[in-house]
Amino acid sequence: MIKEALQYIVDLGKVAVSEINGSQYSTGQLFRIPEELTAAPLSVHTLSAIIDYITSGADECAESDDSMDRRFVIHVADYDRVYLYRELNNDKARECLIEAELSVPSFPFGRWMDMETFTINLQTCFTPDGDRDKLVQLAGTVRADQGVTVADDGMTQQVTARSGISLVQQVTARSGISLVQQVPVPNPVELVPFRTFTEIEQPASPFVFRMRRDGDTIMAALFAADADMWKREAILNIRDYFGSELPEEMRDDIIILA
Repeated sequence: MIKEALQYIVDLGKVAVSEINGSQYSTGQLFRIPEELTAAPLSVHTLSAIIDYITSGADECAESDDSMDRRFVIHVADYDRVYLYRELNNDKARECLIEAELSVPSFPFGRWMDMETFTINLQTCFTPDGDRDKLVQLAGTVRADQGVTVADDGMTQQVTARSGISLVQQVTARSGISLVQQVPVPNPVELVPFRTFTEIEQPASPFVFRMRRDGDTIMAALFAADADMWKREAILNIRDYFGSELPEEMRDDIIILA
């Protein structure tokens, strides 16, 4: 009984090929052995690494004459992913040589944060363009007044006692006199986050800036307001980067897909 069971298991691993009405069928899954070997892709985080790979002739000593005749294909898959391929080989497969994936700090859009965390993220995740500095200044001077509170914009401090949400603007510090007034919150604001490869110009976008009170804490958040149009702009900027950075004499041997 055990012998028959073992033989049955062995037979299950055998694959038979039959021809029926001119078509071939197999009793199991078959895997084709490729004619050409392919390398595992390199993982990088910059666009310049792709330029360096192409211009330096890296790995050419390990390539066949047939593969050397195939052009490079730069595939801009998205704002944060670029792949370098060779054209189709004899197995109708594209060899991926480099995978470039974005690695930069990202701002938590759509998430409510206290004003200190919000200000820190503004200064670390955005370029100093557009309305960033105005928003940093505004975020540094707003506070929830519940008894005695302190507002700090990095340059001055004000102590006051009121109820509600207000923005503090200091008129003078010598006499100890300051003006507390309501300042309208700007909307939308134009900001330039770090969200694509640093070699290219970062796309600017409009954002909705909102504040709310949570107990004695003022919370702030930014919400994207461009329906992700910036992604298309980033992809085109990446394409233009390769078009300008690749040597003139090599451009006919490189296909850029974006």
